[in-house]
Amino acid sequence: MSRNRPSRNLHSIFERSMREVRRSLFGWLFGIGGFSLIMLSIYPTIHGNAGFAQLLNAYPEALRKLFDVSNYTTGPGYLRTEVFSFMAPLLLAIFAILWGADLTAGEEERHTIDTLLAAPISRQRVVVEKWLALVLGIASLAVALEVLLGAVGPLFKLHVGWAPLSAAIIGSALFALAFGTLSMAIGAGTGSRGFARGVSAAIAVAMYLVSTLSQLVEWLKPWRWTSLWYHTLGIDPLRNGFEGGHLLVMVACVAILVVAAVVLFTRRDFSN
Repeated sequence: MSRNRPSRNLHSIFERSMREVRRSLFGWLFGIGGFSLIMLSIYPTIHGNAGFAQLLNAYPEALRKLFDVSNYTTGPGYLRTEVFSFMAPLLLAIFAILWGADLTAGEEERHTIDTLLAAPISRQRVVVEKWLALVLGIASLAVALEVLLGAVGPLFKLHVGWAPLSAAIIGSALFALAFGTLSMAIGAGTGSRGFARGVSAAIAVAMYLVSTLSQLVEWLKPWRWTSLWYHTLGIDPLRNGFEGGHLLVMVACVAILVVAAVVLFTRRDFSN
């Protein structure tokens, strides 16, 4: 039976990919849980604190816009500033970028690509199943974050509706998925995990800065639409919900990146 197991696993790239990352995923789930509990435990000291609200209102308008500290002492305002303005999307994006590069370029660097491609399945299917594993990994972290903030939050006096919370978390997950897929595509084309991670992270940071600084820098405003951060979190989904047009942009971008990953992986020459 032990002889058949590797063959069975190679016929299910999705299962193989999930098994390889299971320990890391549990670690990330633990980290997301710890981050959420820390943020929730701080909120009771801020909730309804008029003095704290007055202090924030005294900040320069530029800083208030940059860090979006409006209604900070309310549940939605607190989550907007402390969780979804940077940290939660950052954590999801780091996970996605690291694993996305490993799903393709990692196979080459570990010298397991020959064994993988020897299986009687197409290269296209290999990429698609690996990408589906990436989707499930990001979704697992997003669901854990939503359950903790939505279900445990009321115990810490933090009340946010499930609909706006889901919109903010979907935005964070889509941003992470886009750059995880980009990292996967670059890894498929170059075979270098470090290069794929570095380029993907740099573009993600650039898009965050374009969306955020466009509120302060006049000449950046016309370019805000080019930022995937703007289409996911720059539209403030926690307050406004998720808009269909921005969702279509993200779906289209992710689809293009998946196709790019498939094409690049299919055309690569792994004989050298």
